Amino acid sequence: MQACPSPSGFLAAPLFESGSVPVPDWQALGLACAILGCFLVANAILFRHPRRLVREFFGTVEPRLHSIRDYIFHRSQTHLGFFYLMLGFGLMLFGRLSPPGPGEAARLDVIWVGILVLSAAVFAGLSWWWSRRLFRRYVRAQLLAQPTDFGGDMRMAVEVGELFEVESRPEDTVQTYMTRLLAAVGVPKKAPSDLRSART
Repeated sequence: MQACPSPSGFLAAPLFESGSVPVPDWQALGLACAILGCFLVANAILFRHPRRLVREFFGTVEPRLHSIRDYIFHRSQTHLGFFYLMLGFGLMLFGRLSPPGPGEAARLDVIWVGILVLSAAVFAGLSWWWSRRLFRRYVRAQLLAQPTDFGGDMRMAVEVGELFEVESRPEDTVQTYMTRLLAAVGVPKKAPSDLRSART
C-alpha cells in the first residue's frame, strides 16, 4: 500500500522545486533603483528656477520663509536619492556575483517595480513630514532666542502663522492675532520694552 504524503510535504514540494520560485533579476532591479535615485537627486537640485534666484538677489522678488522648508525637504530628498543610487549599485553587484542557478530564470516582475516605486513614495512622504517638523523646531528656536512682535513685518507673521497652523479669524485684530501666534509658537509674551531691547 502506497503511503499517503503528509500535507506539509505536499505543500512544500512544489514550492521549493527547482525553477518554481521566480528569481528576481537583481541587475535589472538595481538599474531601476539607480534610475529612481537619479530622478530624486535631479528633482532636489533643480527645484528653484535660476530666474527667481536672480530676482531675489536684485530684490525684485521677496524671499519667502517657506522656501527654507523646501530647502530642508529637497536636502532630505537628495539623501534619499543617493540611498537609492547606492542600493541600485549594490543590487547590480549582487546580481553580477550571484547569477541564477540551473533551471532558474531571472526576471524583473512588475510587482518588484511597484514595491520600489511605493517605497520611494512612502519615504518621500516621510521626508516631507520630517522637514516640516524640523523647520518648525528651527523657527521656534530662533524666536525663543530673539523674541519679536512681528510689528514691522506682517507678511512674515502670516507665514509663521501658516507654518504653525494659526488661521486668521474675521474678528481678529493685529494684537489678538499676534497673541495667538506667539502662544502657538510657544514664545512667552514680553513687554514692549523687552522687545525693543531684544531687537537692539
